[in-house]
Amino acid sequence: METQNSGTSVDTANVKTKRRGLFSKEADEGYVPNRELFAYSTALAGQNLTYQFVTQWLFYFCTDILKIGARKVGFFTGFSRIWDAFNDPLVGAIIDRRRCKNGQKLHPYLGKLPIFIGILTALMFVDFGVGETAAVVIILCIYIGWDFTYSFQDVALWGMMSLISPHPHERARVSQWLNIGVGAAWGAISLIPMIMGAREKIGISEKLLFLIFGIVFGFGGELMSILAYKTKERVEFVAPPKQSLLKDIALLRYNKILILLLLAQILNFFNGAIAWIYFFKYCVSINIGGKVINGETVQFYYGILVSAFSAVSMFFAVKLADKLGGMKNIVIVAQVMNALFRVVAFFIGFDTLPKMIAVIAIISVSSIPTNMVGIAQRSLLCDSIDYTEWKTGKRTEGISNSMQNLTNKFVDALKLIFSGLVLSGLGYDANLGLEGQTQAFYKAQWPLFMLLPALGSVLYLIPFLCIRYSKAQRAQVEKDLAERHAESLAKEEAESVK
Repeated sequence: METQNSGTSVDTANVKTKRRGLFSKEADEGYVPNRELFAYSTALAGQNLTYQFVTQWLFYFCTDILKIGARKVGFFTGFSRIWDAFNDPLVGAIIDRRRCKNGQKLHPYLGKLPIFIGILTALMFVDFGVGETAAVVIILCIYIGWDFTYSFQDVALWGMMSLISPHPHERARVSQWLNIGVGAAWGAISLIPMIMGAREKIGISEKLLFLIFGIVFGFGGELMSILAYKTKERVEFVAPPKQSLLKDIALLRYNKILILLLLAQILNFFNGAIAWIYFFKYCVSINIGGKVINGETVQFYYGILVSAFSAVSMFFAVKLADKLGGMKNIVIVAQVMNALFRVVAFFIGFDTLPKMIAVIAIISVSSIPTNMVGIAQRSLLCDSIDYTEWKTGKRTEGISNSMQNLTNKFVDALKLIFSGLVLSGLGYDANLGLEGQTQAFYKAQWPLFMLLPALGSVLYLIPFLCIRYSKAQRAQVEKDLAERHAESLAKEEAESVK
């Protein structure tokens, strides 16, 4: 069995490695034991409980609980994220330039930071009982501290995927399980609308409910993420040539795969730009046998039903990618299906129970490949890091993953600003209640909910289809890097003997 130090190429897609059982601690050299992989996946699930809760519900918390105007919320959260996003390349460059005393690059950032991040997350969802201006200042200060700290953890946590194995196909397997963890977190967060729908029966205020959510999903999720400390870096560290911080960041110009991938994600910001809750809460209710089911509860069941098949399909993402000719083709199929199926669903409508069932069935089918996009994107990101090292001699886990973070935050900022402008433009006011909104607001929710993501998918494909990285080129890069790492290790061992 060849490893990263063998100096020879290997078709990792066809190698059957020994993992010795579902929860085994052992695996062949260069491959990831299942117990370590499951711990890593659980850690990502925990981290994403925190991240998804903040990104999906902070806007609603500010508008409907703190009673801050939608336009103000859109701008202060949006622009704060843009400002914070540009810290990420700096964080990534710092990580790339630093080698810890134990010889590891990312591992040291995974142990203690989660506790601090969890506390800040919980504080973000506290109603301090102050006025609108003071509430904005408090949220903004907490968010900036949260985001800066989160950047270090997030770069390290996702960056570990490119260091956990030198073999692209094994990293694809890791990506698959990490995204299963992310999907589990999404499933847990999707319980929130159902809990909100049952809130009055429970006899609890929204203010207290969101405080509990902040503790459970924020602090609790970050405690789960500490499990990533069990992961191991398996790619040999090659000391990069010393150069300025700006030159380190400038290495990104060689990573065309990453640039095109990030541009595609930016153009896809329309997907999820308006939170589901505004459509379901204000426009949807079902009367079944005299029993009225409110919109929040309908949203919960909708989310579960459209995700059921796709959640199972994630377990087979790597095998499907092999059959389709690679992870890139999974992304193309997913975006095309998402755009076409959503247009069909839009014309069906959502105003009767039979139509709802038809739409759920259609979106369920399109969600099967769509839920694999995250797996494919992370796999391609790891390939891009290998490619950059092959071109420049330096691995860029820090800067590459920080650019992914920057893009995520920039996209979130665009969504928040867009959401604030759209809702404000439609006359939305949380104080007016379920039936007091403008007719323009009600009429706009269905096309915003169904067609905006379709537009995002179409725009995504424009830069993504320009990515050129064949199987043969990937195999050559893997072979050459294996030889370089072997030479570097041999040189270090020879110098240590002297």
